Amino acid sequence: MPKITRVNIGEKVDHLMSRDMLDKEARLKLMRFMEGIEMSVFAANREVIHKKVQNLNQQNFLRLATRVAELRADYLAKALTFAGGAGRPNPSEIQELRQAREAYEELMRAFEAMERAIERGYTDIAQ
Repeated sequence: MPKITRVNIGEKVDHLMSRDMLDKEARLKLMRFMEGIEMSVFAANREVIHKKVQNLNQQNFLRLATRVAELRADYLAKALTFAGGAGRPNPSEIQELRQAREAYEELMRAFEAMERAIERGYTDIAQ
């Protein structure tokens, strides 16, 4: 079995490589391969997301952000309501709180994914 060594490649740290991959030519080949993969992943994301996410503009992006805020507020308000009661919340109250949290978290994740898609150029922003 070849000996494995930790090395730095470009900005990425802590890759495990065998000794035969430590020479300059092998590193350059690996870096070109990874750059090609990165470009292909970008192209795939751009093509697929661009088709499904059209007409993205400041207004509908802000509407998404506002809906996330509304769901967060709903979740927090329910938590405060249940905290103000005596004793433990009953199972239906816990379920209601859980559903409010899940709705907030799911839409928040979608918002973050949309931000990332915009930042990476996977979709166009309409003016």
